Amino acid sequence: MTDVTGEGVVSVPTRARRPIWCREIPFRNPHFTGRERALATLYERLTSASGGKASGEVTTALLSQPTTPLYGLGGVGKTEIAAEYCHRYSSEYDLVWWIGAEQEDTIRDGLVALGHQMGLPDFRAQERDYSAQVVLDALRAGQPYDRWLLVFDNATQPEVVSKYVPQGTGHVILTSRVTEWRRSLRTDGIEVAEFDLPETVDFLRKRVELLRPSDDQVEEKARLEQAERLAQALDNLPLAAEHAAAFLVETGTPIEEYLAQYARNAHELFGQDVDIYYPHAVATTWSVSRGTISREADSLFQLLAFFSPEPVSEELLVQPNRAPSLPGPLSMVVGDLQEYRRAARELARFSLVKIFGVRNVVQMHRVVQAVTRGRLEREDAEAAAEFRAAVHTLLAASDPGSPDLEENDPIYERSRHHLMPSGALQSPDRLVRALIINQVRRMHLRGGYSESLSLGEAALGSWRTLFGQDDLQTLSVSVEVAWALLRSNRLEEARQLIVDTLERVRSSHGESHDVYLRGARVHGTCLRTLGRFNEAYEHDAQMLPVYERELRGEHLETWTLRNNIALDLRCLGRYSEALEMDELTLTGRERLLGPIHADTLTSRWAVARDLRQLGRYEESLDLLRRINQTQEDKNEPYHYGRLLVLADQSVALRRMGYHKEAHHEGLEALQQHRSTLGPEHRQTLLVATNLVNDYRLTDDLGAAQKLGEETLALWEKQSGADHPNTLATMANLAVVLRMRDNPAAAEELNVRALAGMRHAHGNEEHPHVLIISANLASDLAALGEVQRARELGEKTLDAITRMLGAEHPWTLAIAANLALDRRASGDESSAHGLYETSYAISRRTLTVEHPLTRIMSQRGRINMDLEPMAP
Repeated sequence: MTDVTGEGVVSVPTRARRPIWCREIPFRNPHFTGRERALATLYERLTSASGGKASGEVTTALLSQPTTPLYGLGGVGKTEIAAEYCHRYSSEYDLVWWIGAEQEDTIRDGLVALGHQMGLPDFRAQERDYSAQVVLDALRAGQPYDRWLLVFDNATQPEVVSKYVPQGTGHVILTSRVTEWRRSLRTDGIEVAEFDLPETVDFLRKRVELLRPSDDQVEEKARLEQAERLAQALDNLPLAAEHAAAFLVETGTPIEEYLAQYARNAHELFGQDVDIYYPHAVATTWSVSRGTISREADSLFQLLAFFSPEPVSEELLVQPNRAPSLPGPLSMVVGDLQEYRRAARELARFSLVKIFGVRNVVQMHRVVQAVTRGRLEREDAEAAAEFRAAVHTLLAASDPGSPDLEENDPIYERSRHHLMPSGALQSPDRLVRALIINQVRRMHLRGGYSESLSLGEAALGSWRTLFGQDDLQTLSVSVEVAWALLRSNRLEEARQLIVDTLERVRSSHGESHDVYLRGARVHGTCLRTLGRFNEAYEHDAQMLPVYERELRGEHLETWTLRNNIALDLRCLGRYSEALEMDELTLTGRERLLGPIHADTLTSRWAVARDLRQLGRYEESLDLLRRINQTQEDKNEPYHYGRLLVLADQSVALRRMGYHKEAHHEGLEALQQHRSTLGPEHRQTLLVATNLVNDYRLTDDLGAAQKLGEETLALWEKQSGADHPNTLATMANLAVVLRMRDNPAAAEELNVRALAGMRHAHGNEEHPHVLIISANLASDLAALGEVQRARELGEKTLDAITRMLGAEHPWTLAIAANLALDRRASGDESSAHGLYETSYAISRRTLTVEHPLTRIMSQRGRINMDLEPMAP
């Protein structure tokens, strides 16, 4: 290298003949993996700052020393990268020296040892301070070595290390956990992060025989999955992966057993010595010296070890109202925002945690956390119990107490990820348990059924063992789990659980207890989902006075019960009564929750469905469009409620006669349901049943029959052959069969569907019974049995007129078909009068362009379809 003097004169020093290589440099790791980007960045930083490549015979260097700190979490691979750099680029230097930089004494020792090797003329080893300075002067001057590389490993004190960094023609690499080097060295350095997942997987598969690639596809898939699981458990920390690989190789431990040992006590596992390129037990890498950080920072470090590895919010940690109940310096940290931030920044300075300022959270690496927690549990069980209890106290204190309110969602999200990892499910603290119940409830209210079940079933199993099956909070979480089971398509499990829970609450606390009241609503929904609509209505109607007495009429849960009663009425075909109740509920919910709350939108959706059943198609579609737009504006996920709106919008388009649009929307709705809820979920089958009609109306009868047969089989599997939704699907399929010139098969299906629907509803005049009767009349007409078709049509028209009125589209369709059958039977006069009346009403109420009106104008037969009931 060259040196540029103050006058700009370039001098070329004499090249040293004997290269120097420090014996302290770690041996080259044959298992070194990845890090190419980090090495390239490091090389570029060093050489570009020098003004040229180190390998040149003569290069022009800047006067400023290109010091490059590598900083990051202990075990992330800083030393490995520095060592690999030394080996990889050794030919570009005449002197490569490694200096332990933990203490000032070790730095001087390293420089004195270097002075011995350099053979400097004015070197006096017995005078350590003087000799160290002589070495630094020689390096600055580039005599006798101008191509030199110093590595200061594990530097802990920037202000000390900076005194020993020479400014000259060579390069300096510095490894450290400390993040703040700008003040001392005027450089930010390079942050060394964990491996990427593919790098960790690649490293493990190269090292561990049990994970190496296999020619057998099944075995290869299993090995790859195991490697990925192990990498994720170790959170891609290179040192942890190195230790795990060595341990697995040396012991032959199966991967699953290793993961179990890691979960039980990571500190004990990483405390075992294995054959790796590391000077001491890995578990000590993340130990914190109380002489290095303050008592407050140390307390925060221990506390964070008992949260989950997910980020922890500042709002969750700093709760002054809970500070007096917490031990020692921890009370200062959680009791004062400035003390907390000071402690957090102190930990971040040593790369023990990461602070994400935008989100206002702090995070500890999962391996560091597991090892720290295991060490404390092993060495001081009493202190570990105190820190765990402190976490539970903070979690419980964060509970806003109202999981129904959407505005509380961000607050609940702060604690959700920390409940299971912190051991909160085993806590006897009733406030902690209340938080867990509220979280289970909140998640299924927001459509997170799998998350709700994951937490709820774990809590239920734990609490039954710890506190007994009749414990009130155990019963309370049982209610929430039953609801999540119901929405997750596990109907029989939900039914059994809620029946058992209600009996236990009734016998110990009575039917007026709020746990019983919530459970009773779940039971009503179970009955409705089973197709037992009359029982559901009787049950819910009986509960309403109890709700109004115990919770009062304006309570949110009372409004929810009214919503359920409206659902019962709709399922029973009592659409006007359902609309009246839904409109009342919508007004109440909007008053309490606002216009865009999920429950308010649910009521608005219910009103839209009532309007559609009453034949007010345009009003229904307009309302659904507004609901859908609101949900999009809220950026709501496709949970149960939003999916219902998507499905209903397709049906509303079909009722309005927009068949192609309805088909497009129906396909999208089915795809979204299948991906979100699964292909056999009841609500997915509801959408598929409706899509059969869309295929038929867009003249794809083959696809309609195929989907109809598949969906019918799935309904029979899920709900049984006699469920009203199974029967509705059967009736829709029958229409397709008749249109494919198979009226005999259509008649057979409709006869079965009609008998089943009459039995299910116990009502000869339920609208669904009457629609099937009308379609059966069309089957009979197609089979040439005109008189039977007319007789059935006459009875059906009388009943539908009584139920829904003379101007309902279904009434008009049945009347138009009956006019055809009267004419076919020779009764032209009455046929003409019925036709003219129906046609005039259709033109006035549905417009001339509506498909129903157009078919009537062409004197064609109108096919009717059924919507399955959404419980």
